[in-house]
Amino acid sequence: MKILFDETYTSNEGKRASRNIWYGDADISVDGKYGKTINLNEDFMNNLCERIKNDLSKNAANAPTETNWYFYGSGVTKEAIGDNIRPTIMVRERSDEFITNFNISDHDFAVNIDAILLFKADFELRLASH
Repeated sequence: MKILFDETYTSNEGKRASRNIWYGDADISVDGKYGKTINLNEDFMNNLCERIKNDLSKNAANAPTETNWYFYGSGVTKEAIGDNIRPTIMVRERSDEFITNFNISDHDFAVNIDAILLFKADFELRLASH
């Protein structure tokens, strides 16, 4: 996984600052019996948590009002109508609260939604405990 961009945007009145960090080549997908599927395991979650923790510590003196992360998967999955979907995990931290969201293909929804929901719940709990 490599960092693509790290940018902070300040509102016109200067009251809010949104730091946005994009990562590429996240090892999210693996080849499965019926195509690529999301591979969410303990090592991957630990890696994401460490990156987020390290990124937050870099702005301790001048913390933005919110930080957003975008973790783009390295592979794509075709959906039913032929579009290529790149799995993406998004995280927002604001006021020490974390929200996560996943962009996934219809295939990943059909095959992996239970694992994704479990990963998401555990991931948010771990982030909140940091």
